[in-house]
Amino acid sequence: MQDFYSIDFNLIYPHPTPERVAEAFFNRLWRKINILNFSLLITFYGPHRNGKSLASVDFAYILDPTFEKNLEQRVVYNGKDLVAAFKEIRKKKIKGEAVIVDEAGSGELSSQRWYEEAAKIINAELQAVGYLNPFIGFVTQSFSFINTTARRLSQGVFKVSRSNNEYANIKPFWISDNPWSSGIYHKYPIFCERHSRGENKVVSNVFKANRIKLGLTPQPIRHRYERHSQAYKDKLLQQSEEDMETLEISKQQKNVFVTGIDAIVKEVIANVDDYITVSHLGKNINKELIKHRHELTWTNAQLVKSLVEKQINVNNQSNKKGKTL
Repeated sequence: MQDFYSIDFNLIYPHPTPERVAEAFFNRLWRKINILNFSLLITFYGPHRNGKSLASVDFAYILDPTFEKNLEQRVVYNGKDLVAAFKEIRKKKIKGEAVIVDEAGSGELSSQRWYEEAAKIINAELQAVGYLNPFIGFVTQSFSFINTTARRLSQGVFKVSRSNNEYANIKPFWISDNPWSSGIYHKYPIFCERHSRGENKVVSNVFKANRIKLGLTPQPIRHRYERHSQAYKDKLLQQSEEDMETLEISKQQKNVFVTGIDAIVKEVIANVDDYITVSHLGKNINKELIKHRHELTWTNAQLVKSLVEKQINVNNQSNKKGKTL
């Protein structure tokens, strides 16, 4: 018994190092795709410049050996490129191909609309390429930005943050929903140590992975991603400038239209006799004359007529009050 109590069990059952847990974590993801034949969808979210995009690129680089060579085609920013990436998956039939949907929705007219379309695309394409088990990473600033459909497609939600330039911290959550509840359940990855005891495996320690410390992306990949991302951002800035110019022109046109209608109304009131026709119903402001003289549409001519009649009624009411006084 004395010999038994003197055994150093730390040598027999060493405490797993963070590196070993990280290996087990990524091995589990790889096995899910390549052995168990599941597709994998993970949403990476976090504040601006916190490393969420590079974190997703790291995951793709680790899980998909073909990602590095095709980085520019696999990191997409709009619906068109997303469809092209899925077509490439079908064409080459690459198992476990990784696609990163970076800054999802930021380049589209409506982020909410973009997520709806992206969710439809992914849902449809997964039916076609599901047997190839792709890894898809959504990258967004807030999990709340994406709509319910896109959320339910995600199997994991990883929060990314950093306090320095050396590494990023990731809080990994696996999520699931319940058909009898509207809520989404989330939990940390769990790892169990199993030791041989005869023909059986005995569970000893249970570990919860509540943080992944992810170092810098390899420099060649990081530089390629930054060039690819910056090209998109430059294009997005140009598109934003064009949208602002279009908005300003539209605003000016609206102001000109209002000014023009107001001027026509004043002209008609000043020369109202020229626009009056007499019928069995009495005197009436003729909409056809307004349309003809000012080259308006029927809708605008009716608008001018209504504004003129309203102003004349206001003037008549004022005159009656003045006479009563």
